[in-house]
Amino acid sequence: MTTVWLTDPTYPALLKQIHDPPPRLYLSGRLPTDPMIAIVGSRRATPYGGRAAHRLARELSNAGVVVVSGLARGIDAAAHRGALEGPTPTVAVMATGLDRIYPPEHAELAQAIAQTGALVTEAEDGTLPLPGRFPVRNRIISGLSLGVVVVEAAERSGALITARMAAEQGREVFCVPGSIENPLAIGGHQLIKDGAKLVQTVEDVLDEFPELARAYARTRAHTHARTRARARADSAPQDPELSAVWELLDWVEPRHHDDLAVMMNLDIKEVNRRLTLLEIGGYIIGDCGAVTRRAQD
Repeated sequence: MTTVWLTDPTYPALLKQIHDPPPRLYLSGRLPTDPMIAIVGSRRATPYGGRAAHRLARELSNAGVVVVSGLARGIDAAAHRGALEGPTPTVAVMATGLDRIYPPEHAELAQAIAQTGALVTEAEDGTLPLPGRFPVRNRIISGLSLGVVVVEAAERSGALITARMAAEQGREVFCVPGSIENPLAIGGHQLIKDGAKLVQTVEDVLDEFPELARAYARTRAHTHARTRARARADSAPQDPELSAVWELLDWVEPRHHDDLAVMMNLDIKEVNRRLTLLEIGGYIIGDCGAVTRRAQD
C-alpha cells in the first residue's frame, strides 16, 4: 500500500482542483498519469448496459484513456473488465479500506486492476462498506476524471450523484441512452435533457477533448491500414464451421453457449472452441457465457 498526501507532487492534479479533495489517498498498484474518464451506472445493469459499458471502456483504453469506476457490480465491473482488454490501465475508486474488497466476489477483478493500474481509496484499512461511504467516494471518481459517462441510472441513483458532482467540478457529463421501457434509463435520459452529451460511440466522448480525439484518429488510421482486408461488418467468417455458429447469433440479444450446443447438436467443448476462434477473429463479443455478433472495423 502507498499513501499519497495532498501536498505530494504525485497527487492527481485534477483531483486537487475540486473544492474538497481527500487529504490523502491510499493506493494499491500504481496510479496512471494518462488522461482519465469515468464510466458509472447501475449495479442492476441490463445485458445491453453491460455490453455498452464494456465496449466503451475497451475502446477508451485503446485510445490511451484510463477508465475510472467504482468496482461495484453491474456497470462498474463491466467497465473495468472492458478496460482490462485494452492496453491502458484502469482505476477503481473504493468506498472501503484496501483490505476490504467490496463486493467480495470482485477480489480477482481488483487484483487484475492493481497489477497494471490502481485501487484508490481515502478510507483507512478496516473501513466497512457502509451506505454513507459511497456518495462520498463518488466525488473522487469524478474528480480524477475529465468527464463522466453514465450508462443506465435509475431516477435516484449513485451514478446520478456522480454526474452531479462532475458538473459541479466543471467536468463533462455524458450519457448512453437506453430503452424508454427501461426504468434504469430514466435518470440518464433526464441528464440528456439537462444538457449531458448523448453517447453512441467512443468518438462522441473523445470529440469533447481535442487532444484525445487527434490521438485516437491517428490510432484508428494505423489500425485501418493494417486491417483493410478484413471482412465487412455484415459478412460471416469464411470458415464453414465458424460461419455455422455465427449465423445463429444476434447483434443485440446474447445467446448462451449451452443453447448453441443444443441447436447445433454439438458437444459444448466443440462449441466453445469455435466461439473462442470467433472471438479471437473479432467476430463476436463474449459476456458471462453468452455471446453476440460484433461489428468489425
